[in-house]
Amino acid sequence: MSSIQFLMKLNKIDWNDVWKEQMRIYNEVEGTLEKVDIWESKENARRYWEMSQNKGADRIEQTLSELDLKADSRVLDIGSGPGALAIPISKRVREVVAVEPSDGMMSVLQENLEELGISNVKCIHKGWEDLDIDELGGKFDVIIASYSLNVPDIRQTFEQIQAVSSGSVYVYWFAGETSWDDQYRAIWPALHNEEYHSSPKCNIMYNVLYNMGIFPNMEVFPMQRSMTFSSMDEAVKHYVPHYRAYTDAQVSILREYLKEILPVNEDGSILHFGDTTRVRMWWDNASDD
Repeated sequence: MSSIQFLMKLNKIDWNDVWKEQMRIYNEVEGTLEKVDIWESKENARRYWEMSQNKGADRIEQTLSELDLKADSRVLDIGSGPGALAIPISKRVREVVAVEPSDGMMSVLQENLEELGISNVKCIHKGWEDLDIDELGGKFDVIIASYSLNVPDIRQTFEQIQAVSSGSVYVYWFAGETSWDDQYRAIWPALHNEEYHSSPKCNIMYNVLYNMGIFPNMEVFPMQRSMTFSSMDEAVKHYVPHYRAYTDAQVSILREYLKEILPVNEDGSILHFGDTTRVRMWWDNASDD
């Protein structure tokens, strides 16, 4: 095949179909497609919030410095979680709309807003793919999706984002295999008697945007992810939905695996950490109005 023929073949690839297929096999476990809410537990969501306020505080500040926020901005936070970004953003802008599907995350977000006396954050307890964009109440000056676009159809998601954007869009995602991909791959056959398939990464996301005529700026950066647990029991409970270990036998396998990979601190607490490579993509729609 000549180089020209190769390029012609490459241009015919539907990258959204590639995303759909990779997302399908990522979500399919033991022949079943099941939508799992890994943050359903309020306890897990609260732990995530505390992590973002402590070890993740520097990264939050870095992210805020990257956003084009103004006092009169209207901001959409897709997959807001417990408010790690939505809450500090709300103190700098006119309004934030936080879309979050997880029961645990939404519960903690609402508690945080009440406790902090924040009234300019509107919460929508839905997944992005289940949302009617009319519910959003108009367009946004800033839209952010921080590691939250775990959606079946990424092109449709970007089309919906474009439909409600009148300014800047920021998407954070993963570049290359993550540390947890490696860990899942090591234990998945023992848990589920099948090979682990990772989620689609930023290369596919970029190609979908490119084919839509969107040419995002990109910045790649390293990031360490860490979480501390008071005991192994707490760590196992947290990771059960992540590894989809629901039977007694699966939980037992997971426990033994976590004992192997998780270091124990001097005080007996359990630390889980890993280095990953992330990417920030951003583009501006303001000139399109």
